[in-house]
Amino acid sequence: MIAKENPLRSVRHRRVIASLGCSMCGMEGFTQAAHVNYGKSIGQKACDSLTFPMCQWCHQFLDQSGKLSKVARRNLEASYVNRTRSLLIRRGMWPEFVEQAYQRAKKWEITA
Repeated sequence: MIAKENPLRSVRHRRVIASLGCSMCGMEGFTQAAHVNYGKSIGQKACDSLTFPMCQWCHQFLDQSGKLSKVARRNLEASYVNRTRSLLIRRGMWPEFVEQAYQRAKKWEITA
């Protein structure tokens, strides 16, 4: 078994993510940093570089509704992460340490 590197944990980065509008519905002011549900281990969330903004209602739908297939959910989460990353890069709010963590973390992504 190959050990994964320690994932990024950054309160500052999660706060930046949570300051954005929801990736699913666009609502602002009630968002949180949602982690992808792949590339994680038991009892540990995925890397903070693999987060995207979601309001609590969309986050609950994504995590608990069961309405999306595993593949559809992973594709949706990946698109939200990539869109969030692109937005923050354009705004100059995606620091190098987050990019390095992102590059390490994305190699653990599960492809459909």
